Amino acid sequence: MDIAECVTRSCTTGWLDWIHGELWLTPTGLLRRRLTLEESRSHGFGPTVTEPLGRADVAEFDLERLPAEHPTNKVILFAEVSHARLVRGVTAHGLRLRMRDGERHKLLWLTRDPAYRILGEALQAALGDRLHQAAGRLRKA
Repeated sequence: MDIAECVTRSCTTGWLDWIHGELWLTPTGLLRRRLTLEESRSHGFGPTVTEPLGRADVAEFDLERLPAEHPTNKVILFAEVSHARLVRGVTAHGLRLRMRDGERHKLLWLTRDPAYRILGEALQAALGDRLHQAAGRLRKA
């Protein structure tokens, strides 16, 4: 059984996307699943998750159907990532991804969520030298 962990519930796909989504870390990639406007408003400035993180069996996600349910839903496989950059911000941290086929993804989340720290460790292990960090090195949140 592969386990997914919800690292944030404040994930957006860019500065013009105001509806939050859940960002799940799986052994083979990332899943972004859109939430509702009401759920987004309830998050305030976060945090939107607490540790221990919410967990689910990856089999509970329909990986083929998820992206078709909404344009901002994502299934991002680590094997398809050619370049990733973790970015720290004042109100939001982010992850910019370039895929082997040229497609690009931007994921942003509230700084009060533990996603930067968790993703920094997981992506370093999964991506190796394909991961770059804007500050030059991983800093603990």
